Amino acid sequence: MFLKKVASLICILTGSAFAQITAETEHQWTDDAVGSHSLQVGVDAWHIDTSASEDTTANMNSLSRLQLANSYPVWSYRNPSEWARFEGAIRVGRDLLLSMKYRSDQSTGSRLDEASVDWAFHTYGVKLGVVDPKISWCRTYDVDSPWVRENNPFCSIQPLNFTKGSAPGAQTYANFIVSDYSIQAIAGLYRPLWLNYAPKESPTITLASHSTITSHTKSGIAVSATNLRNGTEFRLSFLRDDFTSNRESINQSVPYSNAVHSEVMFLGANWYATPKIALRATYFTYAGHLTRTKRDSVHYVSLDKLSAYKAKSLEANYQVNARDVMSVARVVYDFTGNPDNYELQLGVPVLISSYQGVPHFVTTNMSVSWRRDWGGGFFTVAQFSKAMTDQHDASLNKHLSSDGKALGLRLGYRF
Repeated sequence: MFLKKVASLICILTGSAFAQITAETEHQWTDDAVGSHSLQVGVDAWHIDTSASEDTTANMNSLSRLQLANSYPVWSYRNPSEWARFEGAIRVGRDLLLSMKYRSDQSTGSRLDEASVDWAFHTYGVKLGVVDPKISWCRTYDVDSPWVRENNPFCSIQPLNFTKGSAPGAQTYANFIVSDYSIQAIAGLYRPLWLNYAPKESPTITLASHSTITSHTKSGIAVSATNLRNGTEFRLSFLRDDFTSNRESINQSVPYSNAVHSEVMFLGANWYATPKIALRATYFTYAGHLTRTKRDSVHYVSLDKLSAYKAKSLEANYQVNARDVMSVARVVYDFTGNPDNYELQLGVPVLISSYQGVPHFVTTNMSVSWRRDWGGGFFTVAQFSKAMTDQHDASLNKHLSSDGKALGLRLGYRF
């Protein structure tokens, strides 16, 4: 509630301040134009046809694991659905920059992604507030995004999106030139629980009812290099996440605690194959170690689970003319879980079961799209996606596959 009030106030103040200002800047790491703003709103509609009509334990969640528009929505899935994006920045004096980013949609919910104060001095600077760790190239706020829905689940699925998401914290950055490259480096510390910003955010695990998050901290670094001659860009990012929670005893159940330590790495490259064809390749990895411990006066059970997520993507965008962009993308998403179970025997924790690949699934998504800017702020995006999932659970000796097709249309307006 506190952040919603702050966001509303900042929107009003920045909206008034931006009304007459249109100057741009090359300020590093904000990706914003000083004294400008962008408000995008619209409606998305989907027609989705899948081999699995619902998620069940028997079919190993064959519907949601296709990672289509109806997979893991934060709000109850509705079709059509509305969405909104706001971002803005304004310079105060010579060295101070205020920035804000806010989004709302059914896939990831409503979220304040940035509300920061950036103080730059020479080629160095410090950012304080709600800040972005810069662990991706997701197109969430791009004013020319060619997609109705991004294909990479790290950008479009909430639990994975949270692993790299913004949080209250502090960053320091440096900008310098090496040969033909402009280098940008950033390091930061983040605290999602501060200001009640994300009191229920957890790294890829679902918290049971009556659970309390006891600690949550993040730290990360990111380095970008841009070729000043041809615009080719590279980025390497790393984020460490440490999380603990407790669950109370409910209806005589055994209470337990969770401890999750995870690491996210991103590697990306942007370049032009021709003046009209832009290419983008990205590689996401997430490695998480969950230790869940159940205890009472005579009983002890511990689960150690290693989870590995990988997403590889390749995207091509063809600028047909000033108004039309055609795009194609392929994403391969791979998840593996490796749980070990222990119990107390004669006072000593003993391994009682161990599985490799419980579960293991690979989802491949192929998408094509056409974006057209009609003028006057209006734009449309048409997208067709085809997804296939292959699943295997070693503990059940079960192998399943599912597939789906989705046709989406976005009607948007940019103020």
